[in-house]
Amino acid sequence: MVPANDMSSGFTAGLDEPTKVEAGAGAAVGDEMLNDPAEAAAFELLHQALEAAPGLKEMLAVDEPVAVIVEVPGSAWVAPVARIWGGLVWPNRTEDDNGDAIRRSFGWEPLETSSWVAYRRDGTQTHHTPNCGNEGVSAALGAGCSVVGFSPSPERYLPQDLIRVADAHVTLPQINAEALARSVSALTGHLPSAGLPDRLHRLITLEDLRLAWRPDRNSDVYVARLRRLLERKERVSPLALDQMHGMEEAVAWGTALARDLEDYRRGRLPWSAVDHGVLLFGPPGTGKTTFARALAGTCGVPLICGSLYQWQAAGHLGDLLKAMRATFNEARAMAPSILFIDEIDSFGVRAAFKHEYRDYSIQVVNALLEELDGVRGREGAVVVGACNTADRMDPAILRSGRLDRTIHVPRPGKEALAEILRHHLGGDLPDVDLAAAALLALGSTGADCERWVRGARRRARHGSRAMTGDDLLEEIRGTRHARSTEEAYRYAIHEAGHALVLAVERPGALVIASIRETSDSQGGVVSDGRLRGPVTRKEIAGELRMMLAGRAAEEVVFGDVSAGAGGSEDSDLARATALAVSALHAYGLDDGEDGLLWRGMPTPDALAAMLAVRPDLGKRITVILATAYAEAKDLIVRHRPGLDAVAQLLVERETVGGKEIEALVSSAQA
Repeated sequence: MVPANDMSSGFTAGLDEPTKVEAGAGAAVGDEMLNDPAEAAAFELLHQALEAAPGLKEMLAVDEPVAVIVEVPGSAWVAPVARIWGGLVWPNRTEDDNGDAIRRSFGWEPLETSSWVAYRRDGTQTHHTPNCGNEGVSAALGAGCSVVGFSPSPERYLPQDLIRVADAHVTLPQINAEALARSVSALTGHLPSAGLPDRLHRLITLEDLRLAWRPDRNSDVYVARLRRLLERKERVSPLALDQMHGMEEAVAWGTALARDLEDYRRGRLPWSAVDHGVLLFGPPGTGKTTFARALAGTCGVPLICGSLYQWQAAGHLGDLLKAMRATFNEARAMAPSILFIDEIDSFGVRAAFKHEYRDYSIQVVNALLEELDGVRGREGAVVVGACNTADRMDPAILRSGRLDRTIHVPRPGKEALAEILRHHLGGDLPDVDLAAAALLALGSTGADCERWVRGARRRARHGSRAMTGDDLLEEIRGTRHARSTEEAYRYAIHEAGHALVLAVERPGALVIASIRETSDSQGGVVSDGRLRGPVTRKEIAGELRMMLAGRAAEEVVFGDVSAGAGGSEDSDLARATALAVSALHAYGLDDGEDGLLWRGMPTPDALAAMLAVRPDLGKRITVILATAYAEAKDLIVRHRPGLDAVAQLLVERETVGGKEIEALVSSAQA
């Protein structure tokens, strides 16, 4: 082993006079010239960190083996900082190729000519964990070699024995104005006449430094080019939370977060006081992705996006985990930032994995949990997850400190739909009252509004004329097959039956009733679930009457029924059956033989099989549904004038608001 030289000449001189500069010649570290902007910046950051710790400089100059941890600002900094370390700190010491190659148990030890070994770990390899490489640390130190670990997250990626034995921990800052100016001077021979605004320094990556570099070696041109790159990166969404309509709870949370992030950025609030994440769930098209863009716009921070499907596209398990870590590292490097994970429920629930790829799937979920939390955490990076249903989420993902808030994003109401339509219309139809369009659109989503406005513009464009309100209404009504008078009336009676029960038994809950044809239904009713009371036997009986009232109304009026109440798992009959089974199986509302026995919530996939296996349960559910159906028929018979009035109005207008229906039913009974 080559003994360590006295560092007074190389190390101290390097720090006192960090670069030998000749105009246009590049920076010198030891006897090597630096022409890479990334390495020049790494040199300056390391120089700053060591200058700030005089005791560390003295310790590193001693001819004894030491253990050092160097924490870098991001994964991309590992390689250039590790290379610069050798030239700046120990220019006359010989480095081993890789500390991870040392295995004492196999007889492998540092090369005889080595005086220090390095661990370069950024989380991109499967062995970049605290449990791997520990024997190499003891082997190197025992052989008289110093050990240096370079990582953006030492506790997460470096051997735990290196963490335990470390004599020093050097933390390199994000590149600042001084480091940038000195690195540019070292590369070009001239200090730039102007620097960057402070807000842009946190966005700088090594790739940005390299992309801005040209052979002209002009310092001012280089900084100007770098500034343009960063300003493009800085551009946040033009959307803001005040443009998000129909998601009041999410907007209120986001507005509070924006204030907290600003205080955190200014050092007035610790990261521990800021919400670390949120889960948004709701039907497709309700604006969860758009909300993430608006949140980033309001907070004035970058938006980084990822998903399991995006990460899986990188390749096998190791590539997937590498891609996931890279996305989280990018969010950390640009913090404060918003990291949006779409379709986060696709990770699944570990306890439910039964397939042959169970181990693979568990590793993926565990990796996500580590990134969401882990030892080092993700300071400054707020994670927003989005999915359609929250019941497919692994509970650990929703644990405090991860996605610890869960917010439902519902379908927008009438007022919100009018605002959404107005937003997408921009300057079109400025004098048109959108109330009728919003009423007709009730039950739809923000994505539907965007599609309708696009279609209305196309109608006008193809007709070589200005767009009209009728164009928008026709787009909302959509492509319809020709209904006969009898067919339209049956649909109206069916939906009037549902609406009637709501109007009589739950005043204020009915939002709209509609017979507007869509791709998957001939109409429906929308109610405000917030007005439901506690889940009692009485409440469930009322819900069952409402669900079965459409079929009951058809029987009362026509003497027979259609298949409109049945069909898919979203049909009236399927939902009523599931609710009745839940009352007995999961809610503890069973007065029968099972008593207080929880058997689990029935899922649509398992419901039919459950009833087939337990014919006794099927008979009891039949009785419950028959009772509710008879009660619904009786109510409809007693309020027949109101039913007929509502049905007639639906035939005329397709969509009718809840308050108008309640008034109509009340006046018809008077």
